Amino acid sequence: MSTQNTRTADVIVIGAGIIGTFHAYFAARRGLKVLLLERHDWPTEASTRNFGMITSTIVETDSEWTQFADRTREIYHTIQQQHDITVRQRGSMYVASTAAELQVLREFEQQFGTSYACTLLDAQEALARYPFLRPESCSGLLLFQHDFMVEPRQLLRKLIPYLVETEAIEYIPHTTAVEVAASGQHYQVKDAAGHLFTAEQVFVCSGAEYRTLFPDYFRTSGFQVCKLQMLRTVPQPERLLPHNLLSPMSIRRYPAFAACPSYGLLEPLDEQVRRYGIHLLLKQADDGTIIIGDSHEYFPFEEVSGDHEYTNPEITRLELHYAQQLVDLPNWQIQSMWNGYYLHHPQQMIYARSIDSGIHIATGIAGKGMSTGPGFSQANITAILGS
Repeated sequence: MSTQNTRTADVIVIGAGIIGTFHAYFAARRGLKVLLLERHDWPTEASTRNFGMITSTIVETDSEWTQFADRTREIYHTIQQQHDITVRQRGSMYVASTAAELQVLREFEQQFGTSYACTLLDAQEALARYPFLRPESCSGLLLFQHDFMVEPRQLLRKLIPYLVETEAIEYIPHTTAVEVAASGQHYQVKDAAGHLFTAEQVFVCSGAEYRTLFPDYFRTSGFQVCKLQMLRTVPQPERLLPHNLLSPMSIRRYPAFAACPSYGLLEPLDEQVRRYGIHLLLKQADDGTIIIGDSHEYFPFEEVSGDHEYTNPEITRLELHYAQQLVDLPNWQIQSMWNGYYLHHPQQMIYARSIDSGIHIATGIAGKGMSTGPGFSQANITAILGS
C-alpha cells in the first residue's frame, strides 16, 4: 500500500456498532487518537435492530460475563449522567405460566435475590399490578429492578457525536474497509474508494459481515449466521408496559436460570418454538409502539443465500400468537417488520482473535451485545493495550 495521503491515528476501529464504538471509546479514554470507520451513514445492523433490553440474566451467574454485564450497566449509567443516550432504568419482568417455571423463579430469588435485586410476585400480586397480563398465562413473575432499556435506533446516533465532541475520536462514515495489512511498524487500512488509514493497532468489529475482511479466519471459526425476525405495533393509546417483558421462554433460554435446582424440570417447548428458535419478548418504546419478537434461525456460512433476506410469515404468525396468549393490547395492528443478523457460535461467547500484534478481531457476541458489549470492550482494550 502507498503511504501518500494517508490519515493516521493511534488506533483504527472498523465498525461502529456497540462493540466497535465502545472499543473506540475505551481506546480514546487512554489518551489515544482513534479513527472509527463505518460503512454506512450510521450503524444499521444488529446494534440497531434489537429490543434495547439491558438484562442481567442473559449470561451465566458468577462468570466473567456476569462481570461484563455489571460493568456494562455502570458504563451506560455513567455516560447517561453526562449526555442523554436513551438509557432508562425501568427493570425487567419474567413471567411464569406453569408451576415449574414459577419454582425456578422462586429459587432464583432465594439464591440471587440480593445480588440481582429481584423480587418474586405471585399471580394475584402480578395481575393486580400489571392488568395487561392474561390470567391464564401468569402464575407469577420475577421483577428485576436494576435492568435498563434503551432505544437502539437512537443510542449510537446520540452516543457517537458525543464521543467525537468529548474524546479524541474521529468518526468516518461511508467507509467500507476492504483490506488491512502491515506497513512497516504500523498497519494500514484501505477502503473501497482507495483511501488509506494507518495506525499502530486495528480492531475489526465488523458485526455479521464475515466476507470482506479475513474471510478465511471466519470460514474456519465455527461461527454461524443467526437470523431473527421482529415486529412493531402501531403506537398504543397509553403506556402499558413499564418494564422489559420476558416470557416463560426466557426462563429456559437465558443462562442465569440454569443455576436453579429445578431448571431441569421445566417442560419442553412447543415443536414450532424449537424449530424457529422463537423467544417471546415485548418492550414498549418511547413512541408508544410495542416491539415483539424474536426468532433464531442458524445457518453455516456456506448455506447463507439471498433467500434468508426474506421474512417468513409463519414466524410472524407464531410471534403474534404467543404474544396474544401472554398479554392484552388495545391495538395489535403491526406497523413494521424486520430481520436482524448476527454471528453466533454454539460454544464460544465471542470471536476475539488477534491476527498478529496489531490486528484484532472482536465480533460474534451474538444476542448479548447490548447487555455485555461495553463491559467486554473495556476488558478487551485493557488486555490488548495494557493496563
